[in-house]
Amino acid sequence: MYLAKMTDALCGAKYYYKDNSMYFNIDFPLDSVDSFALHECIHYLQEVKDENGNLIRLGLYNFEEGQGMAINEAAVQLMTVTALDKPILDATYYGLSIPSNSIDCYPLECAIIRQMSYFTGTYPLFHSTINGNDIFKNTFIAISDKKTYKKIELNLDKMLDLENYLAMYFEDLKYSDGNVRKVKKINSAIVNTKNKIADLFLKCQNEIISVCFSKEVENVHNLTDIKLLKNKAYNFKNLIATNSTYSYYNEFYRHLMEVLDEKASYIQEHGPYNYVQTLSQELIVPQKYNKVFAFFRKVVSFGIFSKRRSY
Repeated sequence: MYLAKMTDALCGAKYYYKDNSMYFNIDFPLDSVDSFALHECIHYLQEVKDENGNLIRLGLYNFEEGQGMAINEAAVQLMTVTALDKPILDATYYGLSIPSNSIDCYPLECAIIRQMSYFTGTYPLFHSTINGNDIFKNTFIAISDKKTYKKIELNLDKMLDLENYLAMYFEDLKYSDGNVRKVKKINSAIVNTKNKIADLFLKCQNEIISVCFSKEVENVHNLTDIKLLKNKAYNFKNLIATNSTYSYYNEFYRHLMEVLDEKASYIQEHGPYNYVQTLSQELIVPQKYNKVFAFFRKVVSFGIFSKRRSY
């Protein structure tokens, strides 16, 4: 561990994996726990090396695959704010309103990992984050599928890249020297980048909602299961980001309740499901929501879903 002079006055510490060292800001008070410093300390604990001393994994990030840096950063940050018992606050990022306990660091990425851990629990997430294994990844894949995990992982990496570009655009504004044409061009790039980040976030969020709750419905076989899933779907609203045009969750929730009510009616009349797999007519969904509710399109006789299809 070393003390160092840092250009970023708000930075408490930095972990540098190439020399396996922690650098603490010499101007930063060390008599209280700082979230940025704790975040970097967790990075230090994440190291997984081969027999030659080469770093091969950093928590959820596999250096050989070269994908998943953002999901690892989000996992580390969620562990950090959980350890510090940070409160959930309402915040707005890139036009998205979201409850967050990570206001200053990776707020959107952290929100997505919170949504994922809503289904997996935090134990497999934190276990993989510290020990550099695939327990969380495999748990989430079992709850959803491999394609969904990869899609979220890739989209989070794209978001992180765009946020780095955004930081550069803001830096460029400082040195625009009042050039109106240059300022207009930079501001346009900033708006476009923010919109892309928000769009990627909502794609991740909608994928989690659609795929994970679809799989949950497949495991409903009695009235207790139905009650638990209804509560789980309702409480998920406390994790989502919204804007003035966002309607995916509300429409999804409404149709999910209809399917679960159909299941409840059958169970009340015939008893718990016996895994009958006879196809019936499709659930009618308004045309404008076809993509949103694609997973509802094939249902079996009493509401049990067939295997998920891609559209």
